Amino acid sequence: MLGMILSGLTDAASAEDTLTAFGNPGLVERVRLDAAAEGVAVGARVATKIRHMLDHAGEDIWLELLGRMSGSPQPGAAALEAMLSYAFPDLNATPVSAARNEASHG
Repeated sequence: MLGMILSGLTDAASAEDTLTAFGNPGLVERVRLDAAAEGVAVGARVATKIRHMLDHAGEDIWLELLGRMSGSPQPGAAALEAMLSYAFPDLNATPVSAARNEASHG
């Protein structure tokens, strides 16, 4: 399951479809705004950011991802949400959420 999700998110041609089909509206909007700011297509931006996460995420990110999957009745959706939230953080998050997100990225 995780392999299929990663494949869908790291391929620019399918990443936008995967995002639209499974992402929550707020997250989808964050991704679209980020892509527009960079002047690239949504699928290309998602694929680039997820590939970066795959190459550089630490053990803590992977453990959190697996924990979210194992504790969810829909593990695929939980994994997708976790990866996209990590790659496209909510800059308007509460200070506690923002600090936790920053700590996981550093």
